Amino acid sequence: MKPWLVHTHVPVLGQVALSAWFTWLVIALAVGMFVAVQEQRRAGDRPIELVQAGMIGIVAGVIGGRLGHLFTSRQADYLADPLALLRFWEGGMVLYGGLALALLASAAWIRLRGMSFLRSADAAAPALAIGVALGRVGCLSAGCCYGRPIDWGTGIEWPWGVVFLQGVVPDILRGIPLHPTQAYAAAAGLALFGFLRALRARQSFDGQVIGALLVGYPLMRGTVELFRLDLERGFFLPGVFGQTISTSQALSVPVLVLGVGTLVVAHRRARDESLLGLDAQGAREARQRSRIEAALAAR
Repeated sequence: MKPWLVHTHVPVLGQVALSAWFTWLVIALAVGMFVAVQEQRRAGDRPIELVQAGMIGIVAGVIGGRLGHLFTSRQADYLADPLALLRFWEGGMVLYGGLALALLASAAWIRLRGMSFLRSADAAAPALAIGVALGRVGCLSAGCCYGRPIDWGTGIEWPWGVVFLQGVVPDILRGIPLHPTQAYAAAAGLALFGFLRALRARQSFDGQVIGALLVGYPLMRGTVELFRLDLERGFFLPGVFGQTISTSQALSVPVLVLGVGTLVVAHRRARDESLLGLDAQGAREARQRSRIEAALAAR
């Protein structure tokens, strides 16, 4: 793994560093924006409003991700050096924090522009999935979000273990084969992207695709967490459950509930609108029949 693509001293400029994690983050954002625009165009909508909402979402997502990292880990480090919170390119993001603030900020902008949030969110959902997949490649390069020892629970060293000799992974785990949970998450994100693209092609109501994302991602994340060893972010109510439920698994539950709720409410709304449409059509046909009957009676 190569955590730093560039890390050298340049005359006049001084220390110049470019992390692999930040590079993959930029790639993920660029590809995600391209996919969102493509989806918006395929739906026959103008992409400019979605691009604007996406840019606002990116800024809010970075802020939310950093704040999530502040609240879930390394509070003492940030209190000692508050400016470190601004150096997001050095790593340290919580996806759920970024996703929550990005959705809120984008929703506010979309509402201000008079657009349909669900329709826009459906176009952005596959972009979010491919962004997660590419972003996890950066985590693999950096050595963050690492997994448990590969023989955990079995005593058998599986052949696809990944060994870190540098990076964010703790010194005690260097040289030990670990579950490549970053690759697991990247593969799951890519599969989720393919599923959402296929669903998008035949969706039957607004909100179906973003709802599927909000259901699929927490299920994927909760499963990957079984193999992940993330002591930095800690566990949910360790005094009660011990080291059984990770913080990310606990956060996945409300996201899953939100996804199910989105699907139920959006489907019900689409059904009601369809019924109202049929009633209106029936009323028009009844009025037309009445006019025909009146004209025949006049003869």
